[in-house]
Order: sequence, then structure tokens, then C-alpha cells
Amino acid sequence: VTLALPLICGNRPFRRLLAAYLLNSIANGLPATLFLLYVGHVLAAPEWAGALLFTYFACGVAAIPFWLRASRRWGKHRTWIAAMLLNSAVFALVPLLGAGDIGWFLAICVVTGMALGADLTLPASMQADVVDLDTLRSGRPRTGLYFALWGIATKLALALAVGIAFPLLEIAGFSSGESRQSSAALFALATLYALVPVAFKLGAIAIFVGYPITAERQRRIRRLIAARHGSATRPPSGSPAK
Repeated sequence: VTLALPLICGNRPFRRLLAAYLLNSIANGLPATLFLLYVGHVLAAPEWAGALLFTYFACGVAAIPFWLRASRRWGKHRTWIAAMLLNSAVFALVPLLGAGDIGWFLAICVVTGMALGADLTLPASMQADVVDLDTLRSGRPRTGLYFALWGIATKLALALAVGIAFPLLEIAGFSSGESRQSSAALFALATLYALVPVAFKLGAIAIFVGYPITAERQRRIRRLIAARHGSATRPPSGSPAK
């Protein structure tokens, strides 16, 4: 803890990245937690759950090359923001769906699955960038500590998603053991499944707008690190190289 707190406080890009990642992970965790309930009770099509999940994740994996190419052209942070905006715009339509709207929800799974491809690649890549910044400033590799904090944020997001979803559903009168639910309970389920995640993603976007580590700055950081390592390993003038 004594090492982690100064590390977080001193690396502003990392703080912003970690905060945006945490909010976005909660936004992804809520639908993951409530997916089976949503498909079974709102869409009334539990038999479609497997196919819909497969479509979602398959589209996410298939879209990874596209997001990587886009990030090289537009920058990682701008590309990730664009993916979160795309996800939010499409997911905001989910509460309009009802029983039997499988075709529409399948289309939403395709688009949001494609946006997932950015979540799977770009935040981790930007984490490596902020580790480079810390290495340049401190002169010491502290990659393990950064990855530990990243892992804590990932697990915290999943815990918060569960902690948010089920107590609020219970307050709304939703009972997963009942086949018939009130309209208020179904609305609460749809809201927690779609609209609350959109709010979290918009919060992540607000934090991340203007993220300072651009592609050009990252290249400059890498050059400075390489130059420092080169000077550290170069033998003193007049001494024979080993």
C-alpha cells in the first residue's frame, strides 16, 4: 500500500486510465451479471441465450483487428472513446425491446460485441504506455505493481456490478424464481441491464477525454527510455568495451 498510493498519485495518466477502466468494467459487468435474467424474463426467450452470447463474443474477437488498425490511425484513447460511444448509443435502445424481439437484440449483440473488441485490447495497451511513463520518471521498472492494481480494479468492478444489480432488483420487487414479474420489476431489470451501464460508460468517456499520452508522446517516451538504457550500458570513455 505504501508503494501503491504514491504511484497512483504521481502518475496522473494512470489515475485517469484506471478510473475510466473501472467505470467501463462496471458497465460491462452489469449486463454480464444480468444477461440470463434479461433474455429469460424480458425477451422471454431463454433458449436463445447461448446463441446470443456466442454471437456477442465472436463479434468481439472478430473486431479486434479493426480496432487495432483504427488505434494506429486515430490514437488509442480516441478509438476507445469511439467504441464506448458506439456501445452506449446502441445499448440505449435495449429498454425499447420486449418479449419476442430476438432479431433486434441479436443485431444489438453484433454491434456491442464489436465494440467489446476495443475493450479487450486498447485499455491493456494503454496500461503498458503508462508503465513506460513511470519507468522514464522513476528509472525503475514497476510493471508488476501496475498489473496488480489493474487486477484489483478488474475484480472490484465485477464485485460492484453484482453488488449494484441484485439489491436494486430486489428493491424493485424482482424475483428470479418467479415466472411472472411485474412491469415495474421488468423495467428495473431492463434499466439495470442497459441504461445504468450506459451511464457508467459515459462517465468513463468524460474522464478520458483529453487523455495526454498520444501516439507521438508515447514514441518520445520510448526513445528516452532507450537512450537512458543505452547510456547506462555504454562503457566510459577510454575504457575497453566488454
